[in-house]
Amino acid sequence: MKKLLICCLFGNTATSLAKKMQKAANEHGYSLLVSAVGVDNFASVAPAFDCFLVAPHIQYKLDELKSHIAEEAPIAIIESYPFASMDGEKVLKFVMDHMPELTQ
Repeated sequence: MKKLLICCLFGNTATSLAKKMQKAANEHGYSLLVSAVGVDNFASVAPAFDCFLVAPHIQYKLDELKSHIAEEAPIAIIESYPFASMDGEKVLKFVMDHMPELTQ
């Protein structure tokens, strides 16, 4: 099972999105665990995850977040509208299209 971590400023919005994405992943039969964290706790939990998503409002922290993960680990910024609308299905599709590592 692959593990995906979503990071936002405090983790609240990312947690809501992670729940919706997990539901969609389960419905599609993907072997994926989706979790969320606030930026302050990212470094302590990141080593346990395979791929990462960053909320659009903290994209300015991307370089800092990258410093806490393996160089080859996929990390992407979530598009603004799907994040704001909490569209778990659309964000999951984005992940599956841009992070083929999760389907292996």
